[in-house]
Amino acid sequence: MNHEDIVQELWDREQIRELTYQYGLAIESQNADELVNLFTDKGSVDFSSLGRGIIRGPAAMKEFYTSTWPLEVKPFFTNHVIRVNGLRASGMCSLENRGVRGGESMIGAGRLHDEYEKVDGKWKFVSRRVEMFYFVPLIKGWAGDSGLGQL
Repeated sequence: MNHEDIVQELWDREQIRELTYQYGLAIESQNADELVNLFTDKGSVDFSSLGRGIIRGPAAMKEFYTSTWPLEVKPFFTNHVIRVNGLRASGMCSLENRGVRGGESMIGAGRLHDEYEKVDGKWKFVSRRVEMFYFVPLIKGWAGDSGLGQL
């Protein structure tokens, strides 16, 4: 691998990390238009781990994410692993969520499994699968039962 290829791969990885951060900011600001623009036209998000199934396409994603706005979710991402293969890439990262349900503070953690594609020079999500470990009231904590609730 030559220096130009190494620099390009590092730049691609950085842009993919930025894509994930933009996803979090769109959720936090409750901007559904910005959020769906981070996905390819046929993109999907899989919330099966929370009983919500796979949501495909911009209209369905807007409807889904808008339904989650009352939770006032604040996501945080760490431990990003990215594998670039030309104009496609895959990755995963750890997720921590803070939110509110019925006036009660919620806390959650999980992992995101992603497929990416570079479209017109810009990285986008092809798919994002949410694997939640728990999403529970803060006062209850995550020890004990599975801690998975509905979004």
